[in-house]
Amino acid sequence: MFQLMGKGGLYFVEAILPFKNQNKWDVAELVLDTGSALTVVDTTITDFLGYSSRDAFKISNLDGAAGRSKGYLIKIPIFRCLGFEIKDFVIACHDMNSKLGVAGILGMNFLKHFRMDIDWATGEIYSISKIF
Repeated sequence: MFQLMGKGGLYFVEAILPFKNQNKWDVAELVLDTGSALTVVDTTITDFLGYSSRDAFKISNLDGAAGRSKGYLIKIPIFRCLGFEIKDFVIACHDMNSKLGVAGILGMNFLKHFRMDIDWATGEIYSISKIF
């Protein structure tokens, strides 16, 4: 069982992200969002990890609570979250507006790989299994 971290009506999970070209990792708290197609990470975090727009393979647009922002898509070698990892994982890098207190969003490009039973009232994930 995983306990989601609840803050301000949102549920957060810890994601583990690799530094670019290093065998080091950092943790980011991402909002679990089934309405987001992609996983999004704030550019202050991706910059700290050594990634930049030079690593981008595509421009990205994000429409959210803070308005519209332009960013870019990168592929990181490994993304870890909820006890699982996905290799060659695509994330969108955007300025998430620190006033909202959100470091990023765990989107469907990660969540679609799993079956999970979530009790939204308690913030608990009772079972999670990889489906492909």
